[in-house]
Amino acid sequence: MNLDINKLFKKYLTLDIPNPFTLEQINKRFKDCYFAEEVDIHYFSDLEKDPHANFDTVVKAYIFRDERGIKELLKLNPDEYLECYHPNGINIILNSEDQTYLSGATEQGMSFLLGLETSIFCGISQENMKLGNEEFEDYLKALYLAGYIQFEDDSLIERAYQRYRDGYTLKWYGLTDGESTF
Repeated sequence: MNLDINKLFKKYLTLDIPNPFTLEQINKRFKDCYFAEEVDIHYFSDLEKDPHANFDTVVKAYIFRDERGIKELLKLNPDEYLECYHPNGINIILNSEDQTYLSGATEQGMSFLLGLETSIFCGISQENMKLGNEEFEDYLKALYLAGYIQFEDDSLIERAYQRYRDGYTLKWYGLTDGESTF
């Protein structure tokens, strides 16, 4: 399946998508789209001992417990990941070195969509934002899969979700092994 990059690009140009997202814009996205609840960062104080969590730069923490949000967050997960879904839901802890933009995140629970979202939140450099650049084209595809770019009566979106669930990934965005197979 080949998405029409030109069509995605033209639609992208009509939208006001932040690049990168501020922490406040991320907060709004999490709460509006996934019904997240912001919790005190000390809720995850056990991560202070995790060297990969960079707890000294943690600024926000969210839990996703609302069934509508969880359903949305799991829509790109392959079936084998749905069966091992953690009963405590999905959590994310955000890092920021400048208190304005995301510099990292730690996810608990497995959501392929949340992986795309955190990549999108970090944005893409202006010099890479041109058609023909693989990173930018992956960025457009990630925006499409995450619902930022939408089309009326879109006959391809469900097929795109299924393709992602089947293991086709983006090289630059989301959970990836550095290979692009989408």
